[in-house]
Amino acid sequence: MDTATHAIVGLIVGECAPKDVKHRRKIGLGFGMLPDLTNIIFVHPYLGWVAERTIPFAVPRDFLTHPEVLDHWTYHSWLLTHSLLFWALVFLPWWRRSKGHKVAALAYAAHLVADLPSHSGIYGLEPLYPIRFVFSGWFDAWLWPPAPIIASIVVALFSYVAVRRMRERILWPSERESTSPEPV
Repeated sequence: MDTATHAIVGLIVGECAPKDVKHRRKIGLGFGMLPDLTNIIFVHPYLGWVAERTIPFAVPRDFLTHPEVLDHWTYHSWLLTHSLLFWALVFLPWWRRSKGHKVAALAYAAHLVADLPSHSGIYGLEPLYPIRFVFSGWFDAWLWPPAPIIASIVVALFSYVAVRRMRERILWPSERESTSPEPV
């Protein structure tokens, strides 16, 4: 799945959070795309350099023509940030600190779960990394051309709008108490 769609999924997580969570949408959006930063900062530039691109940034076919990236530390950094074990070690200790931490942890976890079906073949996710267990999904988002990526973003945006409208009517118990009229 592309990073923009992940950001919108994180935004949806933030929208679902109680309204008293300060910056809930920003937290959801940021932590929804956070696992892919290693891909943007390390994997794509390295692979673009290996593929001898003028601008060192990989294109989808580079992942097919240069599978040696699987053995490079940049790819392993991506596997680490997409590991449920990494999530458990980094996010669960902070779980009880605040509602904002919960939003961050859930948005990050939503990213990991959404990626499971979208990485297949040799680029399947290792959800327990560094323990070697490959979960091979059903399609490979690494190789998507622009049209499916745009479609994914549009569907995610429509989903966000739908969730935002539902949140106008569906309230958390803490929100119901604050909106009920005061007794006289």
